[in-house]
Order: sequence, then C-alpha cells, then structure tokens
Amino acid sequence: MKVVNTVILCLILIVSIAWIQDKPEEKKETVKQSYAEHSPTAHHEIALEVLNASKEWILAFNKGKSNTCIEGYDPKAMMSAQPFGIKRGVREITDFWQPFIQSGATNLIYTDLSIEVVNTSTALLSANWSMNVGRGVIFQEKWEKKKGKWVLTYDDFEVVEQFKTSKENKTNPIASHQMLEAVIKASIHITKGFNTQNTETFTNGYLENATMNAIPMAKLVHGKPKITQFWQKLITSGAKNLTYHNPTFRVVSPNGVKISSDWSMNIGEGKIYQEKWVKKDGTWMLSYDEFQVLKMY
Repeated sequence: MKVVNTVILCLILIVSIAWIQDKPEEKKETVKQSYAEHSPTAHHEIALEVLNASKEWILAFNKGKSNTCIEGYDPKAMMSAQPFGIKRGVREITDFWQPFIQSGATNLIYTDLSIEVVNTSTALLSANWSMNVGRGVIFQEKWEKKKGKWVLTYDDFEVVEQFKTSKENKTNPIASHQMLEAVIKASIHITKGFNTQNTETFTNGYLENATMNAIPMAKLVHGKPKITQFWQKLITSGAKNLTYHNPTFRVVSPNGVKISSDWSMNIGEGKIYQEKWVKKDGTWMLSYDEFQVLKMY
C-alpha cells in the first residue's frame, strides 16, 4: 500500500511540474492613453480652421457675394431656416440665399459664438446673429471637411425678429471669432509648454489671483504661486502629453471665453469642466480652471 501511495504521489508531482513548465506566462496589461490617435492640440487646430471658414462665409455675405456663400454648402446639405421652412440640397439653398442677398440683406454679425470639435472632420457652431433686416439664433451649423475643404452640411437657424426698417450696426461682424481664435492660440501655447515640461510657459497662462479646482487632488487652490507648485510637482514627476479631445470653445462675455473638454495625458484622463479665460492688459489668461481626474493609468 505504501508503494502505491508513493507511486501516486510521484505521478502528481510529475504532472504538477509539467503543468507549471507549460503554463503560459501572464502578460502584464499595457494601458494605452486615450485620445492618442491625434496630436495633443489637433482639435484646437480644427477649431481654428472652421472659424476661418465661417469668417470667410460671413465676409462674403456682407460683400453680396452670394455665389461664394452657396459654395460654402455641401451639394447635399440641408438647411432649416425658420419660419421659412426646410431647404434640401444646394439648389433649394441657392433659391433661398440668392434673392435674399440681392434684395440688400447685409451687415451679418455673429455674437456669443460657440464651437464644439466633434472629431478631425466635424465641428458644430452656434451663435446669435443679426443683420440690417433682422436678428435671430443659429442653433447649429454643422461643418464637415470634404475633399480638403470645410463645408456646411447642416444649417439650422431662426429669425426671431424682422426689422420694419433697415438698421445699421457698426459692430465688428467677426469679433467673436477673433476672441475664440486668440484664446485657442493661447491654449495651444501653454499646452505645448506642459508637454515640453516647461512649467514656466504653462503656469504663466494663469492670472496672479487665479483659482484652480483640481478634483480630487487639490480642491480650490487660490493664487498663481500655489497653482505653480501643484503643476511643478506633477510635471517633475513625468506627466506629459496633455491632449484635449472634443473641446468646446465658447464666448461668454465681451472679455470672457470658456473652454470645456475631455482630456488625457500619459498618467490618466478626465474632464475639464471649465477653463475661464479673461483678457487682461491685452493678453488672454486663465482666471479659473476646474477639472477632474476620472481615471489613473
């Protein structure tokens, strides 16, 4: 009986050793940074491109260049021009805009502008608008990049008021565009500072009395010195490759712009709830910065 038990024990040991030797090695899971399919400020650049296309459309309208405006639409575009109805395709859109512009409509101005970058080929724009014959709301302009050109594939706006007599407005028609462009470029500049681990370039984007709410690490940090300490420590630890994804850039006042976005870097990802940019002494700077880390790698 002892011999049998010994033989069984030996067999168990042999099988166990063989199983251990043949057991495949467990591979450590490699965590990939989200949104790494595009460069850190690719969506900033997209916003700048679409803002430029929008400016060109407005300036063409104000010069009476109806053909240029119509060329800004995709052949299969749809336009909801309330209360005038739905226009399908470039032919119906042409029949709307051409006589309207030829009748003397001009002085088109966009205010309270907002642009959301959906991806590298799509952006959504909204604004209030006015011209010499009326005013209204743009609920959505959907801009898509096709064959290397940004065109409107969907245009949804409403006339809120039609003026009884023509009114002249000397406001810069693209002032909101220019505000967003300036803030986007400032954001690109400091983001590049972060990604090259240049703390000074990055933190110089904050006002001296700025406030930062970094959830959950540093809630309500007041003043540039303390904000600089926070970022200095993070950058020194190796944090880099800060990437904005699906950002929205919005004018909130004559001297205020808000940025919200998803974000990621090499150590984690999260949400930017609000970057409030204000203009001080001719320079756009951060007065409030609130973001949350939703996942650490």
